Amino acid sequence: MINFTFNEFNSFDRVGTQPHRSYYVPFNEGDKVKYSYGIINRKSSSRYLSLDGIWNIKAHKSIKSFELSEEITDTIPVPSCVQMHGYDQIQYINHRFPFAVKLPRVPNVNACWHYRKTFRLCKIDCEKYYLNFEGVDSSFYLYVNGKSKGYSQISHATSEFDVTDLLINGENVIDVLVLKWCVSSYLECQDKFRFSGIFRSVYLLKRPKEHITDYRITTTFDNECGILTFYNESKVSILLEIERKRAFVEANKKVQIRVDNVKPWSSETPVLYTLKIAANGEKIVEKVGFRQISIEGKVFKINGEAVKLKGVNRHDFNCKTGATVTLKNMVEDLRLMKQLNVNSVRTSHYPNAPEFYQLCDYYGIYVMDEADLETHGAAALHGGYELSLWSNFAENEFFAQGIKDRHVALVERDKNRSCVIIWSLGNESSFGKSFFKGAKYIKNRDKSRPVHYEGLQSANKKYYYTKYVDVVSMMYPSIEKMKTAVLNNPKETRPFVLCEYTHAMGNSCGDICDYWKVIYDNEQCMGAFVWEWADHAIKTKKGFLYGGDFGESEHDGNFCVDGLLTPDRKLKSNALEMKAVYGGKLKSEVGEVEIPTEKGSADEVKIAIDSDTGCLTSILVDGKEILKAPAKFNVLRYTDNDRNLLWKWQNQYCLQKCKSEATKIETLTNGFAVEGFIGANCCVPLVEYKAKYSVINNQLFISVEYEISNHVENLPRFDLEFLFDKKYSEFSYVGFGKNESYIDKNLSCEYGYYLSNAYKNYELAYIRPQESGSHFASKFLKVNNLFALNAKTPFSFSLNPYTTEQLVNTKHNFELPKNEYVCLCIDLHMRGVGSHSCGPMLDKKYEIPKRGANTFIFTF
Repeated sequence: MINFTFNEFNSFDRVGTQPHRSYYVPFNEGDKVKYSYGIINRKSSSRYLSLDGIWNIKAHKSIKSFELSEEITDTIPVPSCVQMHGYDQIQYINHRFPFAVKLPRVPNVNACWHYRKTFRLCKIDCEKYYLNFEGVDSSFYLYVNGKSKGYSQISHATSEFDVTDLLINGENVIDVLVLKWCVSSYLECQDKFRFSGIFRSVYLLKRPKEHITDYRITTTFDNECGILTFYNESKVSILLEIERKRAFVEANKKVQIRVDNVKPWSSETPVLYTLKIAANGEKIVEKVGFRQISIEGKVFKINGEAVKLKGVNRHDFNCKTGATVTLKNMVEDLRLMKQLNVNSVRTSHYPNAPEFYQLCDYYGIYVMDEADLETHGAAALHGGYELSLWSNFAENEFFAQGIKDRHVALVERDKNRSCVIIWSLGNESSFGKSFFKGAKYIKNRDKSRPVHYEGLQSANKKYYYTKYVDVVSMMYPSIEKMKTAVLNNPKETRPFVLCEYTHAMGNSCGDICDYWKVIYDNEQCMGAFVWEWADHAIKTKKGFLYGGDFGESEHDGNFCVDGLLTPDRKLKSNALEMKAVYGGKLKSEVGEVEIPTEKGSADEVKIAIDSDTGCLTSILVDGKEILKAPAKFNVLRYTDNDRNLLWKWQNQYCLQKCKSEATKIETLTNGFAVEGFIGANCCVPLVEYKAKYSVINNQLFISVEYEISNHVENLPRFDLEFLFDKKYSEFSYVGFGKNESYIDKNLSCEYGYYLSNAYKNYELAYIRPQESGSHFASKFLKVNNLFALNAKTPFSFSLNPYTTEQLVNTKHNFELPKNEYVCLCIDLHMRGVGSHSCGPMLDKKYEIPKRGANTFIFTF
């Protein structure tokens, strides 16, 4: 048994680690520096020895059974997450601590994993050797050749150890004991799948005995001349070279180099210059962008120009490997961002993998770099949601050491990256005394970048105008709140950013345009970051799984499936809507499109209705029945953005139990006139309606008018639903297309004439099935070989391979049935999609009106 002399995992100490420093990989002077995806390939350095690959592993239920000398036979790839390889429990949980909260304790039964790696080294006596772990969740003990070296934590920070004295020439053994939870888990309660293990790269750096340790680079301008200031924070003198200019800088000194006719770095023009940093036979190559950040009055500027941050929030996440992402994964994300007019990323809610920032330098992506900090679970300690509890956590100076260390790690690692334009103190951790030391460190250490922190919104209001935060920030405010709290508030003089908005869960982003009308028109608004970039779900043989699908006792369902893209990076209509708005489109128009003239070919049309429901039960066209089931009126739908309305819809209005009932039927010469209502047992009707069905030659006229009861606050829609044989899946239409469109989500579309089919029309990218495939403001629909449809006023419709009821009741897209029919929904009105899953209520102008009417003409 290991005899622990102190209980490190209940303190914020890091033992035996080197001070936090900038990210760089040194090369030997004679090495040829190679590049991959536009950034330096660190594997081309002879001073870099990767320890990634297959390691041995043994799981323990708690640290009590761990023995350093134990036999280990199982294997696991490093980097990886243990839960993705059959260990422990895959768990998605949003804001709660996944253990009983008794600060500073963590559970006695605390899973841990014993990793072991054996490797050979040709050790050179005059060199130093540093072992680097770029990410380990949540903390770990390190042993080298059987001897204890140290302990580290902060999951998304690099832990570097000087292991020179413990390594030998020949075969070496590294043992790492990784703990699932430690005291840092109280500061790492982020909204994500909770993974464990050595999830980022491990490598050894071979250095000269006297070598560069750290440095800081800043840039400014003097007209067209760029001024690079280099701060040598090492104990050795350094030779610099950039654009054929050389400079010598002594230990712990600084030097300035002027670069003539410099091209400023920006998202649009990410011009980088090569800076060579050399000392004692070793070189470091930095790619430097000349750019300057300023706040002038209320306006945030880069290179003297006001900038609008068209942003997204991004996690390091891969649907097959969890928190472990490759360089290729990062490049794929950045290329897609550029295609979608995204110019900025907030690293939610921790520093991303270090190479991500080099890629952002290269591709031209502004970064709000966020500390590895979130204490959201503190608000839920009593089972509810109490801001006072959260504030008490932030006031508890017990956390000050851990928070400051995270702020130091953030700034020191990424301080030389041109892409980093804002430091963020963390996410959803309230604010109080525990922040002061860390925030002060950032302000003193780097005066070239502003500091952001949205957590002031949930803190004691005495801190709201704190000197430590330069940018006022909000999450998911209504437009009205933006105006009253910030834009029309004379006391608020800071630039304003939405660090999260338009929650992209399911069929979403219906309100993005409204925000950008305000952002574009107000110089104080510096931009906004969509929550979030991509869905979080685990890819399995069945399909994508989310919270609760793995048998975990505490989870938050599909709330992690909230991205612009699918987990495997396919675009959803959310992303296309964002692209349009970020590209500057703020208005859509119903254009002049020639409506096809359809005379039809049928000789005879007959109809019948149900005397109880007042709905069509039969449409005979030349003696052939075209309905696969009785038609019906429908007020039901599901989108993830309706989730906060579901209780009322399901329990008060009982939408899923509603049915149509006729109160009066009149037989006409060529049809029927019906009066009726839609309601559920035990409830008064939700909707009163009048319908008239009439046949003239080969045309069926359906005239409908409805009125929603006064007690009903809102309804999803009012439509007619028809089922036809699946052979009638092909259709054409005049409306907003070619992707789905709604009253509040149509900027990614153009008004025109389109061809499609039911199977392409439904968006299978929604992992949790829901309303999809509608086409707003349509004037014409033709279901091939069946009928053409016109209407008195424009309408919305969808033709999908699933019924509304199936979309409401199915939890995963792979569980949707294969039907022998297609479903046509013709909406008199449907409410917008908004982003109310974690955002403001849908604007009233996007709700369905209390009264409505239309006449639909089917030509067979």
